[in-house]
Amino acid sequence: MSKISVIGAGAVGAATAFTLSQESWVNEVALIDINERKATGEALDIMHGMPLNQPINVISGDYSMSANSDVVVITVGVPEVVGESRLVPLQKNTQILESIIPQILKYSPDTILLVVSNPVDLLTYITYQVSGLPQERVIGLGTMLDTSRLRYLLSRDLKVSAENISSFVVGEHGDSQVVLWSKTNVAGLSVEEYAQLNDIKLEDDYFKKLEDEVRQTAFDVWEMKGPNAFCVATAISRVAKAIIRDESVILPVSSMTTTASGEEIYISLPNLINRQGSHDALKMPMNEDEAAKLTHSKEMLKDLSNQIKFGGSN
Repeated sequence: MSKISVIGAGAVGAATAFTLSQESWVNEVALIDINERKATGEALDIMHGMPLNQPINVISGDYSMSANSDVVVITVGVPEVVGESRLVPLQKNTQILESIIPQILKYSPDTILLVVSNPVDLLTYITYQVSGLPQERVIGLGTMLDTSRLRYLLSRDLKVSAENISSFVVGEHGDSQVVLWSKTNVAGLSVEEYAQLNDIKLEDDYFKKLEDEVRQTAFDVWEMKGPNAFCVATAISRVAKAIIRDESVILPVSSMTTTASGEEIYISLPNLINRQGSHDALKMPMNEDEAAKLTHSKEMLKDLSNQIKFGGSN
């Protein structure tokens, strides 16, 4: 029997609860929100379709309903506002995490926490600090979605299934993210080799444009429809599945690492994911440019994390 709780019944939380409800490896989903009526409505909406699909229990209520969860997905948070310092929502979200994490662990002390709220790398580090859990049991969704977007865009341009494309986006889930082009391949061929063999013309600045598109596409979707929800829910489901089914699969999630000066930080790297959580980050060789960009990403995140105040201080 597997149980996953989703904290937050907004667009992402509701989409996640629905996506998980369609999976055969999930037996129960708990949807928790400060607005219990909203969470109950979302749960009922899902359950009313259950007789047409597979037997699963989707429940809602206070934190006691999340008891004995194998994985708890955290989607709550104050969004960033254009033109506002990142520290403003970051500080507010820190206070939210400080209030909800003790309630989560009260009912599920052995759970694995999967943080989705943005800025995800910083909030995952805060979750680690507040929870006191071993680092392998605190995971951020990280660059899972960035990597998926990259593979989708390469698939579109190269006219080949994304299943044949291996690539990773690492670093911050944000502007300083790094595409590991040196490790990207299409059925064992470099992007350039595959394009040449299939008479596909790539622009001179193709790789730079694609990196920019990976960063920009979430904002484009937001302008069209509001929150990116279904793709995020799919990424969450993939990580949760790797945990529940003890897959020992490599995924680009946000996990503990260190800066050049030895300071702890959460950032996305290819990690082994199984029933124990996230561990054994893959030490992937990078070229000089990629390594320098990743170092910059680490230092930027550490600078921001050093400005976070804990314990409700102002």
